[in-house]
Amino acid sequence: METQTAERVQAGKTAGPAAVVAYAGAAAFAIAGVWFWLATKSVTVATAPRVGAGVPSQQAMRIYYRWLITTLPQERYYMAIAIAAFLCLATSAFFVRDLLGRDRAPARIGAGLAGAGSLLWIAGSIVELGGHRAVGLMATHANPIQTTNSIAFTIDTISAAFALAAFALIGAGMLGFAMAARRTAHRTWARVTIAVALVTLVTAVSYAAGNGGFSDLMLFISGAVLLPLWLIWTGRALTEA
Repeated sequence: METQTAERVQAGKTAGPAAVVAYAGAAAFAIAGVWFWLATKSVTVATAPRVGAGVPSQQAMRIYYRWLITTLPQERYYMAIAIAAFLCLATSAFFVRDLLGRDRAPARIGAGLAGAGSLLWIAGSIVELGGHRAVGLMATHANPIQTTNSIAFTIDTISAAFALAAFALIGAGMLGFAMAARRTAHRTWARVTIAVALVTLVTAVSYAAGNGGFSDLMLFISGAVLLPLWLIWTGRALTEA
């Protein structure tokens, strides 16, 4: 009896901070997701320039990178917010492990995979931000534009590989949570978790296929809708635990 009482007291102490982290992550994901979508749809940034067929390739690349430089400040802001969101997701994953039971292997594995995937996405985003800053500086100085273009391509390819692995791990982690919760009082939450898992796994597949437009759509759906919903629901479950 004393052990059970101590566990309840400890759960009560962590429930408040856990819910705050979950709600903060939901807000950060929603802001970053919507801002990202508006930027990709040229609502908050200028539309990408159209280059005529007769323009030499080097001149066309210079025109493109002059435009790209103008989008980088906003990219830094919404990616910084997204990094904070993924930190909250990684932290919430371990609170969910405790909610579902540390002794359950699916809960432990789910927390490890979701946390690792979140940190991997952050690592890839830091690489992308640093690389894009370098590309912007190269494009504004007297550097060979083809070299700048090659470096930009390499950076984007590497960051896409990070994102692919990150979303695959997060999706697998969410499936682990759903398995751990299917025979508990959180069965409805488990269904939402499965939906998040499927969307993140499809996002990983879109990166593998190299379909940038579809990847952007899936990032918006997961970042602006499903992950905020999941974190809000998780925050409520943690508060009621």
